[in-house]
Amino acid sequence: MRWSSRWFLASTLALGLSVVWFRPGPTLLIGGDAGCYGRVGRELAERPLSSWLELTLGREPFFEHPPLGLWVTGAVVSAAGPSPSALVALARLYASLTLIVLAAAAAQLVARRGTMTEPLDGPTLAGFTVLGALTLPGFLYESQVAMLEAPLGLALAVGVWALTGMLRSSTRLDEPFPTAAVLVFVAAVVLGFWVKGPPVAVLLGVLLVATTLRWIPVRVALVATVSSLGAVLVSTMGFDALRGSYGLEPFFARYLEKQVLASMTEGRHNADRNPLFYVRPTLSWYGPAVGAAGLAMVALALRRRVRWLSRVRVEAMVLGAALWLGVVVGFSLPVQKYQWYVHPGLVGAALLVGSVLALVPARLDRWLAAACLVGALTWPAMRFIPWSERLTPTQRHLAALQAATGPSPGDAIADCSPMDWWVSGHLMGFLWDARRVDCGEAAPWTFDGQALTSRPHGSPGP
Repeated sequence: MRWSSRWFLASTLALGLSVVWFRPGPTLLIGGDAGCYGRVGRELAERPLSSWLELTLGREPFFEHPPLGLWVTGAVVSAAGPSPSALVALARLYASLTLIVLAAAAAQLVARRGTMTEPLDGPTLAGFTVLGALTLPGFLYESQVAMLEAPLGLALAVGVWALTGMLRSSTRLDEPFPTAAVLVFVAAVVLGFWVKGPPVAVLLGVLLVATTLRWIPVRVALVATVSSLGAVLVSTMGFDALRGSYGLEPFFARYLEKQVLASMTEGRHNADRNPLFYVRPTLSWYGPAVGAAGLAMVALALRRRVRWLSRVRVEAMVLGAALWLGVVVGFSLPVQKYQWYVHPGLVGAALLVGSVLALVPARLDRWLAAACLVGALTWPAMRFIPWSERLTPTQRHLAALQAATGPSPGDAIADCSPMDWWVSGHLMGFLWDARRVDCGEAAPWTFDGQALTSRPHGSPGP
C-alpha cells in the first residue's frame, strides 16, 4: 500500500466526517417519523429498563417496527434527555460509521480480488467510495435525520463488508472457510432485521448475485444464508417467548400483521401505480448513481480496449448496483413507499458511484486528496453562515417549536400551525410529553407556527 493511497483515503474520510458533523443552520428533528421515534424513545426512557420489552407510543403498544433502533434511541434520551440535537448526533454517528465501514469493504474487496499488478489498490477505491457517498443527496440528507434508515444503512454496510470477506481470493487456491466473514454477515442480517425488518433481505439478494457469478463459493453462500435466516427466526421466537413470560402478547406476529402485510396490501404511497412516479425521487435521491450506472456499463464494455479504463473494478460496480437496485425494486416498487424503503439503497449506490469515480486518471489522485483535505478544514465554517433565510416553511416551524419552553407533561397544545399533525403532534410529545389538540379546542398552550404561547385559562382558539 503506497503512502499516497493512505493519504487519499484519510483525506476523503476527513472530508466525509466534516460534512456529516458540521452542518449549516439549526439542528432540527426533520423527517416525517423522527418525532414519532423520538417519542417512543422518551417513553422508554421514562420507564425502568426491565419494562423495555414493550414499546409504546402515546402509552399504547407500538408494533410498527422492531425494537433495536428504538432501544438505542431510548438509551440516548435516557442519557441526554429529550434533545433533538442528541438524536441528530446519533444519526451523524450512524452515518460516520457507515462511511468507515464502506471504506473498509471497498479496500477488502480489492485485497481479495486484486493482484499485485492491479492499477487500483484498496485504499484508493475506498477513498472514492467515500466520495461516492458524499455525491448522493440522499446520503447527505439521511446523515442528519434521526430515523431508522440510518442504522439500517449501517447494518447493510456491515453486511457488504462481510460479503467482500467471503469473495474468492484471486491469489490463494487453498483458502480456508471464511468463518469470521460469515459470522459478521449473519450479525448484520440479524441486526438489520431488528432495526427495520424485511428490507435487510436485500443482503441475501446481493449474496445470491455474487454466488451466481462464482465470486463466492456455493457452500459459503448456503451456510451464510441458512445461518442468517435461522438466527433471525431464533432471535424473534426467543424475544416473543420472553415477552410471553411477562404476560405480553407476541411482538413479531403483530408486527408482521400490522406493518409488513399492511404495507404490502394497503399502505401504498401512490395508488395509481404510475411508473413515472419514481422518476423524480430516484433522480433527487440517487441522481449520481443513475449516471454512474450508465457509465459503468460503458466502462465494462470498453475496459479491454481503452487503456485508461484499466482501473475498472467489476465487483464493486456489480455488488453496489445489486444492493441499490435490490432495495428500489424489491421494496420500494412493491409498496410504493419510496420515502421509506429507498434510502437503504444509498449504501450500494455509494459503492457503485465510487467504482466509477475511481476511473479518473491515477495522476489526479494526489490533487483530489489535497482538495478533500482543504474541504475538510474549511467546511466547518459553514456553521457560521446565516441560514435563517434559506429554511423552508416547515423547517421554520420545527425550529420555533424546538426553541419553545413552558409546557409540562400532559399539557394540551392547540396546534394552529400549518404543520402536518403527525409531525407536530409527535414532536410535542417528544419534547414535553404534551398532547396535541386541534386549534379550536381549549388548551393552556397554542402554537401558531412561529411561537408557543400560553392561553388565559386554557381558552379555546379561533
